[in-house]
Amino acid sequence: MLRENLKLFLLFISIIILFVLFKNGQIFDLGIIFRHSFTPNKFDTKLLQPPDDIEEAYKNLLVENNKLKELEQENNDLHQLLDLKNKNEYSLAVVNVLSRDPANRNILIIDGGRDKNIVSGQAVVVSSGIIIAKVIEVGIDSSKIRLLTDNFSKLAVKVGDDRNVSGILSGSLGLVMDLSFIPQEQEIKKDDIVVSADIDPKIPPGLVVGKIENIDFSQEELFKKASVLPLINYEALDTLAVITIL
Repeated sequence: MLRENLKLFLLFISIIILFVLFKNGQIFDLGIIFRHSFTPNKFDTKLLQPPDDIEEAYKNLLVENNKLKELEQENNDLHQLLDLKNKNEYSLAVVNVLSRDPANRNILIIDGGRDKNIVSGQAVVVSSGIIIAKVIEVGIDSSKIRLLTDNFSKLAVKVGDDRNVSGILSGSLGLVMDLSFIPQEQEIKKDDIVVSADIDPKIPPGLVVGKIENIDFSQEELFKKASVLPLINYEALDTLAVITIL
């Protein structure tokens, strides 16, 4: 009997102690345990957060990607110029565009001059062999070239599949080129390819210039006129070549 009373007493004391602990908040908080079980620890949270300099890293990546694209394009241009040189009997001086004349964007400065056997009047081509300019001024290691779209540019050309139509090509406000002195009886049509003629000893014949865009003629006039559209963007010139020896 005494033993049973002792057990009841101890049970009663235990209940009182548990009650006091619950009241003072010193017993296990199941809510805290639950929250800690489902909340990411500090390490996991840090992994989910992006680095502070992610925007700067992205900008640097764009710059590097653009540099790689420029190097790839330059490499392709050089390969095409090499192929152009091998297919023809003339020599090429590969040059780069340094700047444009601030007063006339149709005048470009290149990094080659007498050191590369460049002389005034020579043809300037791009990698695909399209003529885009003529040399107008030569220094020791640099030169000036005038784009065919310049108002003061002049080039003897031929038109058509059989190349029997001749004319004079000149620039027009730096945008397109004008083709004049085409005999009225000669037939030309839109998209006909215009090439250099075999008149100028410094300009090899057959260099592609552009294609016919519009044709203007009148029965009262002796000659036809036409506008010629360039085949490349003259605002995006970088690696060029000067035809130095024919």
